[in-house]
Amino acid sequence: SNVSISEMELILNEKVCRGIQIGTVGTIPEYRNKGLSRYLMEYVIDKYKNSTDLFYLFANETVLDFYPKFGFKRFEEKTFILQLNIPEPKFAAKKLSIKNESDFLLLQDLIDNRVEITKIFGAKDYGSITMWHVLNIYRENLYYFKDEDAIFIMKEENRQLHLYEIICRKYFNLDAALPKVIESSEINSIKFYFPPDQLKYNYDKIINEDNGLFILSDIKFSNNLYKFPETAIT
Repeated sequence: SNVSISEMELILNEKVCRGIQIGTVGTIPEYRNKGLSRYLMEYVIDKYKNSTDLFYLFANETVLDFYPKFGFKRFEEKTFILQLNIPEPKFAAKKLSIKNESDFLLLQDLIDNRVEITKIFGAKDYGSITMWHVLNIYRENLYYFKDEDAIFIMKEENRQLHLYEIICRKYFNLDAALPKVIESSEINSIKFYFPPDQLKYNYDKIINEDNGLFILSDIKFSNNLYKFPETAIT
C-alpha cells in the first residue's frame, strides 16, 4: 500500500502557507480491504498536522467517498474562459523538443527562474513537478515565445486553445501576446488551466469544474476555488 506526499509552499490570495499535497494513494489488489490505505492516511495526517496549514489532493471518481472519512472537504474549481476572434493570427512561436539539448536547457532555465503565474491559488518552486508533466504528458506541447521569454504549454483542439501553463522569467501583457499565441484562425476560445492573475489579461466567463479537489484545513475557504495550476499537481 502507498501514500505519497509533496511538501509545498502554497500561495492563497497572496499569502504564503505550508501545504502537503497527497498523491498516489493505493493498494495492490491482493492486499486490499485490509485497512492499509486508511492506516497510511491517518499516519500522514497525524505526522504532519502540526507542521502544515493544509492537506490537499486530487481524487479520481472511484474513490470520492474515501477522503471525507478523514475530514477532507470537496471543492469545485473556477476555470477562466476567454472568448476571442483573431481572423489573422500572427503565430510566432518556436516549438521545442526535449530531445534537443539547447531546447531542454532553455526549458530547465526558465523553470528554475520562473515567476509565480498566480497568487490567487498556486504554489512556489514546483519545478520538479512541472518537469514530470512535461516529460510524461506535454513533451509535444512546448512553445517558446522570444519577445516574452516565455514557454507556453498548450494545445489547440476543437476550436479551443488549452493553455496548461506559462513559464516565464518576468510578467508580460498576455492580451497583447495572444495574436502570436494562436496558430489557427478557427480558434474561438482559450481555456486556462491556472489562474493567470499576474498577467494583464481579460476573460469572458468563469466556469465551475469538479476535478476531485479535496482539502483538509482549519483555513476557511469559499465553496469553490480558482483552478490550481495543472503542472503543480502530483
